Amino acid sequence: MASQVGINTLTPRTTLEVAGGVQISGSIDIGNFSGLKDEDSSTFLIQEGDNTIKSLDVSNPTGAALAYIQEYIIEDPNLDWVKDFDTLIDANEYTIIVTSASFNQELDLTNNPGAEKNSSIPFASAFVSNGTWHIVADYPQAANLDPNAMGVWTVSTLIFSKDVSKQFGTIPIPMYNTSVGTAISPIID
Repeated sequence: MASQVGINTLTPRTTLEVAGGVQISGSIDIGNFSGLKDEDSSTFLIQEGDNTIKSLDVSNPTGAALAYIQEYIIEDPNLDWVKDFDTLIDANEYTIIVTSASFNQELDLTNNPGAEKNSSIPFASAFVSNGTWHIVADYPQAANLDPNAMGVWTVSTLIFSKDVSKQFGTIPIPMYNTSVGTAISPIID
C-alpha cells in the first residue's frame, strides 16, 4: 500500500512533503547517486542571502552555470600587442581568469642589446577597468617578423559567476622589500 504524507499541507506532492521549516537534530542518510551521463540533467540548489533558494541547471549550455569557458579570437592587433580589449563583462558580477593565450605569427626579438639571445613568452592577463573586465596580451621584447602580416591572438578564459562562488576578499601582503613571503594564516584550512 502506498500513500503520501503531508505536514502542514492537505495535498502532498510526493511521499513526504513538509510545508514549513524543518529542524533536524539527528543525521540524514542520503542514498548513493550514480554519475551523470551526457544526456542527464543536473541542478544545483543555492541558498541566497535572503534565505531564498535558487535552482541552477548546469546541464543547460545556454543557461546559468558555475563557470563559463570563453575563447576570444582577437584579430589584427598592432603587431603582437593587445593593450586593452574590453570584454564588457561586469566585474561586480563575474571574475575572469586567462587560462591560456597564443599568437599565430613568427616573432622577431627587438634590437635591444642582448635581446637576440633571449626568448619571449606570451604575457596575457585580465584586469578590471571602469567596472568591466579587460584583456591584455603581448610578447614583451618581440613583434611580428613580418610587420604587414595579420596576427591573431587566441585567448581562453574561465569566467566565474560571483553569486555561485565563495569570495574571500582582498588580503594585503607586505613584502618589506624582499622577494619571499608567507601568509599570516591559510585562507582555507
